Amino acid sequence: TGLDNRNRFVAHLLEALGAATPEAGVAVLLMDLDNFKDLNNTLGHDAGDQLLCLLAERLRKNLHSTDRLARLGGDEFVVMLEYLSPNLQEAAGQAEAAGKKFLASLSQPYKLRHHDYVGSVSIGVTMFPTLVSTTDELMKQADLAMYEAKAAGRNALRFFDPEMQAAVSLRAELVNGLREALRKQQFRLYYQPQVDRNGQIVGAEAL
Repeated sequence: TGLDNRNRFVAHLLEALGAATPEAGVAVLLMDLDNFKDLNNTLGHDAGDQLLCLLAERLRKNLHSTDRLARLGGDEFVVMLEYLSPNLQEAAGQAEAAGKKFLASLSQPYKLRHHDYVGSVSIGVTMFPTLVSTTDELMKQADLAMYEAKAAGRNALRFFDPEMQAAVSLRAELVNGLREALRKQQFRLYYQPQVDRNGQIVGAEAL
């Protein structure tokens, strides 16, 4: 694709994070191709490689001179929008407008090995300056938002929401707690009767 790789992008992101001020907003848009594996399995990896190059070219055409574009690896791309409005709500609106432009452009048909192919991407967006302090945290936020976009049906854009992070953390805590309880044999099995409208036992459920 001729794009920056993950290391170069993270270096630019770190620089932007260090220079972030209340006077200039920044947005990170993480994009992942939808159903890319299906394309490789049907038309072959050559077609997949061709799609990645065509997609990179379309992204380039929709960038401003101050935007940063990179391919993180596989079918993941990322754009950093700098010098947005200092007002967070306005900056989010600018990021959303840019994201919708990407969605519209990338969903147009591609010509791959004499086949017309229509693809799409899912986009996760996070904004800063925020309370986060590291590039890893920012990329994690964008990644969580991107998977929310996929869960919403793909070809969609979603912003990172702190509640999203809280739900993920709660689930991780629950899973760890269950594993620890299994290890310590803290589970007990109970059978609760199931009855019909006449009060007759018709079955049981395990608790």
